[in-house]
Amino acid sequence: MEGAEMDGERCFRRQELEFLDTLKAALQLYLHNFNFIIFTLLTSVPLITLLVYSEIIVHRTLYEVSEFLCGTPDYSYFFDGPRSDSYATRLTRETLPKIIRVFLLYLVPYHLLDLFSLVLTVDAASDLIVAEKEPASLKHVTLKALKKTRFRGPFITSLVSFSRPIGYFGEALLGLVHGVAFCALLKKYMDWSAEWNMGLVVSILEDSYGSEAIDVAAYLSKGNSKKGALLMLVFFLWGLCLRLPCLFGKCSERNGGVLVISVGMCLVCVGNVLKWTTCLLYFNECKKRVVEKKFDEEEGKGVARAIVQENMRVMQSEAEAVGSA
Repeated sequence: MEGAEMDGERCFRRQELEFLDTLKAALQLYLHNFNFIIFTLLTSVPLITLLVYSEIIVHRTLYEVSEFLCGTPDYSYFFDGPRSDSYATRLTRETLPKIIRVFLLYLVPYHLLDLFSLVLTVDAASDLIVAEKEPASLKHVTLKALKKTRFRGPFITSLVSFSRPIGYFGEALLGLVHGVAFCALLKKYMDWSAEWNMGLVVSILEDSYGSEAIDVAAYLSKGNSKKGALLMLVFFLWGLCLRLPCLFGKCSERNGGVLVISVGMCLVCVGNVLKWTTCLLYFNECKKRVVEKKFDEEEGKGVARAIVQENMRVMQSEAEAVGSA
C-alpha cells in the first residue's frame, strides 16, 4: 500500500515538473516568433472587442444588482404601493435585460469568435512546431480554417464540450455550499477542461470530432491528467486575476476605465493563445507517450516470445539428447 502511495506521489511530482516544461515551451514558441504574435493579435481583435463590450455590461450589471441587494429597503411600497423608480422595478426593467444580453453574447458570438481564434491559433502553431517555419499569411490561414472540413469538426466538438458543463451546473451550485466540495469540483472541472480542450485540438488536427474527439483526448491523457489539470488551472487563474481587479476597482465607472479593461482583455486573449498553444503541446506529448508505451509493450511481448521460443528449443534439444542416450 505504501509502495503504491509512493509511486503515485512520484508520478505527481514528475507531472509537476513536466507541466512547467510545457509552459516554458509554449512561452518560447510564442515569444520567439514575432509573426505568430502579430498574427494571433490580429485574429483576436473581434474577440477582444466583444470581451471589452461584454465586460463593461457585466460590471455595470453586477454593480446594479449589488446596489439592489445591499441598499436600504424601500418600505414605501407597503404604504404607497409600487413606484416606477423603485429598486425592484429598476432591476426588472433595466438590469434583467442586460443580464439576458450578456448571456446571449457569451452563448453565441463569444463562443464562435473564440472557436475561430482557436482554429487559427492551433493551425498556425502546429505549422510552427512541425515545419519549424513562420506561420503562413493571414489570408491563407483564414481561408484554410474557414473550409467546411476545417471548421465543422471543431464546431461540433465545441457544442459537445459546451453542453457537458451545463449538466454539471446544479452539482457545482450544490458544491458551493461547502468549501471542500467546491475545491474538489474545481479540480474535477480542471480535469474536464483539459480533456475538452484537447478534444478541440484533436478535432482540428485529426479526423475525429464531437464525442469521439473528446473520448480520444480522454484516452490519450489517461495517466497524465494531473498535468493537464495544472495547465488549465494556470490559465483559469490568469483570466480571473485580470478580471477581478477591474471589477472591484469599478473601472467601468471611472475615467480611463475602458482603456484599463481593454488592456486587461488583450492580456486575457494573449492567455487564450498561450492556452491553446499549451494544449497543442500537451496533445503532442500525450500522443508521443501513448505511442512509446505501445512500442515498449510490443517490444516486451517480442522479448518474452523470444525467451519462450528459446526455452522450448533448449528443452527440445535436451529431450533429443536424452532420447539418443
